[in-house]
Amino acid sequence: MNRPLIASILVLAAAVTQAEARSPIGGATMPREQVQSDALGPRNDPTPTVAEAVARTQIEKSGYTSVRGLQRTADGTWRAMARDQRNAPVAVSLDNQGNVTPTK
Repeated sequence: MNRPLIASILVLAAAVTQAEARSPIGGATMPREQVQSDALGPRNDPTPTVAEAVARTQIEKSGYTSVRGLQRTADGTWRAMARDQRNAPVAVSLDNQGNVTPTK
């Protein structure tokens, strides 16, 4: 008669102990960093086309970083948001000749 009662108490004690345990990876006991939004907007699709990858590389070779929002216009010009050498957001364009220029 006492054995089922003792077994139940042990099971409940184990459940309480398990419930109190927190995961060391992102659990409630660890503070999380604030999520910061990027002024350039969300990152692009992880599977770009070859032309988009070439345009991004050309812009990055010109000294810009964090190229985002890369889009091709009807005349073949690529436009994007990027960061310049001072880490300030700037709109850039890449023309058909490979010239990268900041735009307004």
